[in-house]
Amino acid sequence: MQDFASIIIITLAIAIGFYLGRLSMKKKQSTEFIPYANKSYFQGLNYLLNEQPDKAVDAFVDSLDVNKNTLETHLALGKLMRKQGQVDRAIRIHQNLLARPLLDNTQQHQIHLELGRDFMAAGLLDRAEMLLKEVIAESAELRNTAQRFLLDIYQDEREWQQAIRLGEALLGSRFFKSTDNKRLPMMKMIAHFYCELAEEDRQKGNEAGCKKNLEQALIIDKSSLRASLLLGRFHNQTGQFKPALKVLNKAISENSDFIADLLPDLLNAYEGAYCDKGFERFLYDVNHKLANQMSVQGLLFTIDQQLARADRNSQSSALASDMLVKYLHDNPSLVGLNKLITLRLPSLTGEVANEVGNLHDLLQKLLEKRFNYRCINCGFSGRQLHWRCPSCKKWDQMSSLKNSELD
Repeated sequence: MQDFASIIIITLAIAIGFYLGRLSMKKKQSTEFIPYANKSYFQGLNYLLNEQPDKAVDAFVDSLDVNKNTLETHLALGKLMRKQGQVDRAIRIHQNLLARPLLDNTQQHQIHLELGRDFMAAGLLDRAEMLLKEVIAESAELRNTAQRFLLDIYQDEREWQQAIRLGEALLGSRFFKSTDNKRLPMMKMIAHFYCELAEEDRQKGNEAGCKKNLEQALIIDKSSLRASLLLGRFHNQTGQFKPALKVLNKAISENSDFIADLLPDLLNAYEGAYCDKGFERFLYDVNHKLANQMSVQGLLFTIDQQLARADRNSQSSALASDMLVKYLHDNPSLVGLNKLITLRLPSLTGEVANEVGNLHDLLQKLLEKRFNYRCINCGFSGRQLHWRCPSCKKWDQMSSLKNSELD
């Protein structure tokens, strides 16, 4: 990173030197007279040669006049400082630009936008929000860009109502009307905002508001896994088990990778809808209708529930073992192998039981370190499902890891 910064500074130094040289030729200055700007330039070179890039940046900025020809250079340098984490230096560069009286409105709006991004990076969200709103109100050219950054602020502050209004405004803009590949992610994002409101309503005991927001989320994004899961859970909690079955079965058909996350609520819906026959109906549908979609986690959940409901005798364990062996033959997995050892261990005796028990303990420790989900955007991994990646802050990017990836 330091080498990259030095390369940028050297390039900047050459550009400034060329600019100052041209300026000196135009003004026909005497070679005996070195203007202040040239002194700053050569001082910057001295800092650079002495491996002091921070001081070199300051000197080069001082040596370069601010006008319409050099504004982009200043802005590029400010962006570089922000990207490298030197937010204070980026803020100083952009505030220094605003202090110049010769900038027109378009240039000022551009600087306000960059300064707002600096404040966002520094965590000064109130100041960033103020600048972005100013750009939105006054610059038609930069309005959509500023709205998109403001939307990030509303998400970080959990201002979901404002985020929804701004997101829907963006969807109605020309920018999103002409690009279908950008409309879909925005629609999915807005659906999550409604889900966030629904969860807040659920915590407050507002059932009507919770249901309304979840239904609105599914209007915006019909395939929303989160909205379907929460709506199915809501129906279960309010005793509407048949609607819960409909919603959850549809969610599984559209999101088979997340079947393990949906099965617990699906089982609750079966038991509520079919009472004593619910568990048997659940097992039948899982084994026949969902067999081709089943992940190892989904299968293990089914086996655990089967053993929990049945008498823990050798026959029920043997049936579960046979089911698991058949699945693992086509879908090898350490997670499944560990479960198989758990099922077979009670039937072993003597030294074999001790050795297998030690193997089981070792395998269990290894599996406790595994991750179940990974962000397809930035690679962040975790044990639980995050609807918004904690690392890159993108929605709907956490993917359930396949059996081979889990191993």
